[in-house]
Amino acid sequence: MPNEILKLKFRKNESFYIRDGWFEKAINTIALNKNKNIFAKNNGTSMLGIGSNMVKGLKYWLIASNLITSNVTETKLTNLGNLILQYDRYFESEFTWFLIHYNLCINYSECPIFYGIFTSDIKSFKKQDISIYLQNLFSSMGNDSKIENIEDDLSVFLKSYINEEMITNPEDNYICPLSNLKLLKKQADKIERTRPSFSSLSYLLVFYALSQIYKSKSFNIEDSFDEQFSPYKIFNLDKNMYLQYFEEMRKNGLIDINKTAGLNVVYFRESKSIEEIFNAHFGGNE
Repeated sequence: MPNEILKLKFRKNESFYIRDGWFEKAINTIALNKNKNIFAKNNGTSMLGIGSNMVKGLKYWLIASNLITSNVTETKLTNLGNLILQYDRYFESEFTWFLIHYNLCINYSECPIFYGIFTSDIKSFKKQDISIYLQNLFSSMGNDSKIENIEDDLSVFLKSYINEEMITNPEDNYICPLSNLKLLKKQADKIERTRPSFSSLSYLLVFYALSQIYKSKSFNIEDSFDEQFSPYKIFNLDKNMYLQYFEEMRKNGLIDINKTAGLNVVYFRESKSIEEIFNAHFGGNE
């Protein structure tokens, strides 16, 4: 739970989830127009080729994902935005989208629905029940939130991860790339959280999430299950899969695991910056 009471933001997405091609277009346009604020006045509609409300929604998602900073005078890429521009400028890699998913889930203030669901222990839920759960959760954290605001953003959230659209034109970009991660599925009248395939989620992202929590200090694997931003929760892992990632990290020289006295204590052998994480995954290729 966040240590300080942060004001929660709702309906900032203008009822739009992230559309396929939006982030690619935005970061490349920002990179090519360093002396121009693409979100000022009517710049967004002309430079990005989308409507004014879509521009507002896109700006919100870019900020919430930690890809840009923006004020009245300038919009610029963050360090992460520049890394994606360098290594995956067309947003083709699941690595990039898992990282965006992670950033949205840890952004309690900007993305309370993402935080509330993916940091919980809930495995399946009905839409109406989860709305009440989230309202009570936010209230317990010092934020009284209107149920209609929660329900509106919950609808956008579900469309982000579950693709129910019947696409007749393959050029339509109605699919949200987050749905390709297959972290949620609809089963009758319930929504279920589902495991990603082991090969689709890089052990480097699990390592990165753990290093953000523990800051290179040793920890017990069993304790890490219950951490607020545990990759076990955020990436919908089960226990066996989670332990498999620890073995992958060990084999690649990132950690040591001491199993004496019935404990599984992890020691970091390396600390890696986000730049080093990108370089390790993409192999230094631009």
